[in-house]
Amino acid sequence: MKSILKFSLIPLLLLALTCHAALTVTNIAQGYAAQHSLFLKSDGSLWAMGENQNGALGDGAWNDTNRPQQIVAGGVRAIAAGTYHSLFIKSDGSLWAMGYNTHGQLGDGTYATFAPTGTNRPEQIVASNVT
Repeated sequence: MKSILKFSLIPLLLLALTCHAALTVTNIAQGYAAQHSLFLKSDGSLWAMGENQNGALGDGAWNDTNRPQQIVAGGVRAIAAGTYHSLFIKSDGSLWAMGYNTHGQLGDGTYATFAPTGTNRPEQIVASNVT
């Protein structure tokens, strides 16, 4: 498993660093079985790519993408990728979620039981004080 993750990050880093030479990647998160990836740039922008069957990329679509898509233009300070869902914290301390939600993992008080099974856009879950 480690070798799969290690080698799958190399093309991601190269692509991200060549897209905007003045910006650097500050954090990378991969979802379960490396099916989707998030990365955070030094300007606070959030980018995503990979499997998007349940909206984990937060780009408003339900289809997969093999190119980085900017999800949030700035103000993101931390990211996490789970099993078909993603979370991020903005610099104002708010918590945001997107993706799969059949077990309530988005934390929005709902459970989605039919496909698509979540939200394909970032949804604010907690307004402030998240660290």
